[in-house]
Amino acid sequence: MRTSFIKTSILGLSVAASSLFAEATYTPHKYQQNDWFAEFGGNTSMYVNPAGISETEQLEFSAAFFSSISGEASQEYISLTFPMDYKHTLGFSAFENGASIDGGKSYGEYAFLFGYAYNLMQFLSLGVDVSLLYINQFDEVTHLTMGADVGVSWNPLASSKYGYLLVGVALQNALQPAISTAEKDAPTFVLLTEDEAYKIPSNLNISLFYRGLNRSLEGKAEFSIIDVMHDDEEGGEGMNLEMSFTLTYYLSSHLGVRARFTKEGYPVIGATVNVKDISFFRYLAVDLEMSHDDLYAKKNRGFIWAVKLTTRFGDTREEKIGEERYRRLKIEPENDYRAAMRLYLNREFLKAAYAFGKVQTKYPAFHLVDQAAFYKAKSFENLRMHKAATSVYEDAIKRYPQSDQRAKYHFQLMNIDYKEGKYTEAMAKYQNIAQKFGESDVKADADYIAGQIKFEQGLYQESVDLLAAILPGNANYFYARYTMGIAYSRMGKWEEAENCFRDITEQPVSNQSERDLQDAAKVKLGHIYFSGEKPDIAAAAQMYGQVEAGSPVYDEAMLGIAWSFLKVNKPDEAMKPAQWIISNMPESFLVSEAYLVIGYSYFIKKDYNNSVKALEQAEKRTEQPVVSVASRDSARQAYEAMQSEFDSVQVKALDLSRQLPTPRVESKREALQPSFDKANKSMEDYAAFTQKSIQSDRFESNRKRILDDAGFTLATVKTKMSQGGGSSEAAQELEELEDLE
Repeated sequence: MRTSFIKTSILGLSVAASSLFAEATYTPHKYQQNDWFAEFGGNTSMYVNPAGISETEQLEFSAAFFSSISGEASQEYISLTFPMDYKHTLGFSAFENGASIDGGKSYGEYAFLFGYAYNLMQFLSLGVDVSLLYINQFDEVTHLTMGADVGVSWNPLASSKYGYLLVGVALQNALQPAISTAEKDAPTFVLLTEDEAYKIPSNLNISLFYRGLNRSLEGKAEFSIIDVMHDDEEGGEGMNLEMSFTLTYYLSSHLGVRARFTKEGYPVIGATVNVKDISFFRYLAVDLEMSHDDLYAKKNRGFIWAVKLTTRFGDTREEKIGEERYRRLKIEPENDYRAAMRLYLNREFLKAAYAFGKVQTKYPAFHLVDQAAFYKAKSFENLRMHKAATSVYEDAIKRYPQSDQRAKYHFQLMNIDYKEGKYTEAMAKYQNIAQKFGESDVKADADYIAGQIKFEQGLYQESVDLLAAILPGNANYFYARYTMGIAYSRMGKWEEAENCFRDITEQPVSNQSERDLQDAAKVKLGHIYFSGEKPDIAAAAQMYGQVEAGSPVYDEAMLGIAWSFLKVNKPDEAMKPAQWIISNMPESFLVSEAYLVIGYSYFIKKDYNNSVKALEQAEKRTEQPVVSVASRDSARQAYEAMQSEFDSVQVKALDLSRQLPTPRVESKREALQPSFDKANKSMEDYAAFTQKSIQSDRFESNRKRILDDAGFTLATVKTKMSQGGGSSEAAQELEELEDLE
């Protein structure tokens, strides 16, 4: 008798209590649906169709309570859905059902659903959930079982004009939970293969959800084919059709009224109230629904009601993805770009090249990617990696045909040719720039380089014609005016040269390079005043005196002051700046001429012994070039031997700059660093030697003059010493010396 009772209870209440709407008499072919809580289009829709949760736009939590007026039958649930991005949604629901028999022992059922939905396309989603059921049958038998549902959600209509339509098809209990009908004393995990087990029916749910009339009307229809996988041994015919309909009309955006016709065949009325964007919640809604289940058939529960709370908070999918996209497309590339620029400004050029390469490779749609390419190439160029820089500029010209950096790419290619002494190629590129980018800011920069090339070729007037177009405010203005001043000097146009140098001294400086060039212009003006047809020694000394210690031309300015004092017959004052040069700048090319000034000064003072010593030093330091032919040949051979290795380093560095900084790439960069350091040091040493050679070549024009002046004065002094000549004769000999410069 007890076994029969338990079996009957299991078959009846495991289905009836779980639905809350069971009839008094159990019909085994009929498995009711949850009309009250699990609505297609809502966040608990995975109870009906697991694909439905894909419509959740932000983190959503809901809780509900259902009860009969007596409180003997009730159900509670909580549900949470979490949208991860456009594609993925996770859901969780927990239901608790309870009912008692004539005030005696209670039946309890606990269902836990874990769901996942995937947006296959913008309008099509797939979903699956796994349900875990724990059933307590009047404390007599307990069961733990599981099942699974699958579903599809289709959104064929979504517009402001026609509304929003959602269609869902799901196989509920595709994996059917099994409930044992055998008497057992301990909790049991029930499998589908158990002989004495009742399998909860599989149902085919077809759901329609529509929202229209400017979001003021919502309608839902549910069609369920019950027990589609019918087992004759479990009784009934199966394949029964049940339907429910729900209509909600919003009187305002915050208040709606609802009517429902359930699958049980009785009406439900209710209302929904919501508020938006309050302190913590983005959305908060409360639904209240009620009915009487004895309206059409006696179910012995009478008045029934349900209240439901729904909350939404946090960012929506669009906001989260938009923020992620903004970070990926805007914030992250800008941060990486700024980090690369910091390396560039700190003159860590190889690291900067890699960093700009990351921006170019990782963020091809970034709005500053063309500038990243420019500074990547400039980084290589500053390392004298001209082959790598050229490759980047040429690639950028092809890759960014609409970029406003194109003119700069072409100019930098011209500039590299100029640096490498390829004047013909550089001038060909200049003509291209003049034709295609004649109205761009780059044209003035190209004019400057072209003017420098003409100057190097000795075409001084052509150089001046090109450089004259560079006006104040241009970064090359100081350099252009300085070259023009030198060109005019070599053409003997002293007034024009003076004007160019004066233009430089009258302009405000913005950086150390311009300040150094301004000092150089002051020295050149001093030379013009000193050596003009009508020398102005005071003006020359004033210009020399404006140059401050630390300037690259300070030694030349000090020498000019020494000559100025000597020119006005003040030998003691003349020797002080000359001796300062010898003591403080022993490597200066002007040391030999400083000794010449000292020799002249002692000659005037009739201190012939010291004059001889100084003049002999002047001769000794002037006889041989500072940079010999042998040292030039040796340096060039070492450079050529290193050049092939440096070219290899350039190729590897360029390739690594095109790759993202993965651990493997970083290890390759670290492995390349020693080779780069070695090759780069050789390049730097050769560049420094080349600059010294250029200064030595410039000194050559003064070397003969110093040798002649020192030799002639030395011979005169020695003659006077051997003859014991007086001061009047010495003064006469001094007057016969060539004009001092």
